[in-house]
Amino acid sequence: MDHLHRAKEKKMAYLLHIEFGYTKSSIAALMKISPQQMGQWIKEIGYEVQIHQLNQELTDIKQELMQLGYTPQKALDSNDFIDM
Repeated sequence: MDHLHRAKEKKMAYLLHIEFGYTKSSIAALMKISPQQMGQWIKEIGYEVQIHQLNQELTDIKQELMQLGYTPQKALDSNDFIDM
């Protein structure tokens, strides 16, 4: 099966369960996979949602820090270190 199609199915399954209240077993039967695999799909998408939300929150905080005058430090360079 096409990878992009499968990724969309996982997201649909997540929404059907989390937002629409369908059971994992009923979604699994609809998508012709095991309830265990359905549980794994829902868990995977849940992690992706958390990661995306955290990334967005970190981006917002970075912007806030920059507005307060903080700037990124210069990149580390091996030439900056003294040979010992």
